[in-house]
Amino acid sequence: MFQYFKCLAVLLVAFSCLLSCENENQEKPVKEKKKLPSNSLIIQITGDNQLDVAFSVALPSKKSKKYEFLIQTNQVGDNKNWKDSTWKSVALDSGLTNFLGVIHDLPFEASRNATYIYKENDFTLEEEFQGTEVDTANLRIRMMKLIQQKGSSIDLTKADLYLKPKYTKDSKELKVAKKALEECLKSNVKINFESKSFTLDKRTFGPWLSLDNALKVKVDYISTQTYLQKIAKEIEKPLGEVLEEMAKLDPLDTTKQEQFFRMNIPNEIDELIKLIPTGKTAKREIVLVQRGLPKGIKEGLTDFVEVSISQQKLWLFKGGSLILETDVVTGNERLERNTPIGDYKILVKVRNKTLRGPGYASFVSYWMPFYKGYGLHDATWRRRFGASIYQSGGSHGCVNIPPKMAPLVYDNVVVGMPVLVRQ
Repeated sequence: MFQYFKCLAVLLVAFSCLLSCENENQEKPVKEKKKLPSNSLIIQITGDNQLDVAFSVALPSKKSKKYEFLIQTNQVGDNKNWKDSTWKSVALDSGLTNFLGVIHDLPFEASRNATYIYKENDFTLEEEFQGTEVDTANLRIRMMKLIQQKGSSIDLTKADLYLKPKYTKDSKELKVAKKALEECLKSNVKINFESKSFTLDKRTFGPWLSLDNALKVKVDYISTQTYLQKIAKEIEKPLGEVLEEMAKLDPLDTTKQEQFFRMNIPNEIDELIKLIPTGKTAKREIVLVQRGLPKGIKEGLTDFVEVSISQQKLWLFKGGSLILETDVVTGNERLERNTPIGDYKILVKVRNKTLRGPGYASFVSYWMPFYKGYGLHDATWRRRFGASIYQSGGSHGCVNIPPKMAPLVYDNVVVGMPVLVRQ
């Protein structure tokens, strides 16, 4: 009898849990599609990645001379989780422009050209890849026709409305590019400093070679930098010795200067990147240059970023050697949006982020915050950097970096790396 009641209790608990689960499922509301105007023309757009977009346009009426647009984008495939965008426009063309902006902002994987990858002392073909980025220019044309013909749907895949790779494995340009890569392998650079000599040949720089989007030879900047940093460690005076000599100097004696001779790594990188594609034998004599001793070095740091407000410069040190120097634009002084002075650290590294604040929203590709909302980032909207731009045309407080230099800063900094902001 005891066993009977025990089994009955277990069944009652299970039944109670089942009812509870059903209630939970019933309590979760499903977001329904927004109701469309009765006079709307609805076009259903489907494609790869479970793309499901309902585009409706309500034609102008006697009361309103404007088109009314509604886009409903299903973000989660089969689930009814819709994102609505609604607006009005006097012109059909401008309404389509907004629509294409929504389509372009949806997640996609970009197409890739056929290229060659250096593997096992040779270049191996990597075929092109068809991505899922929508060809918005041709989609505009198709949408205009559909609206005129009062069509009801379009399948982007069947209509072939995805951007294709520019170069395929059969492209003549790719064959020319391979010859250029093979020519690079003939290069041999002798790097000399006093009695020391270093040889740079294909065994070292082969893996640095690749093709850019235009199928032009590209020498990897970071790999070249790493190679030169190893040479710098052999020919430069150890940082410990520099600091010991500095400690012996009389701080009141201004006639003596702190000697801080270092390889000009940014300049040497540029020179090697020019020499490697030539396919020739060359020599490169290294001359150390004297630099002012930065605050970070005085504090015994070896890896750090230093920003000077007065000079509008950013320096990045690794292993005690300067590997990157660039002009920047800091906070707008006239509007009292000064970049905060102090000692900070890289808090995080983020790709592709929209920075928002009162009255602005700026998209950046490289975001490296170091204090609250302040950080290092690229600024594609600027044409000039450095000088006195910051005084009246500066940032909202961040350190703006030229677009070409931002990825190099991003690749070299690590979370926790000191950032010293000085006047």
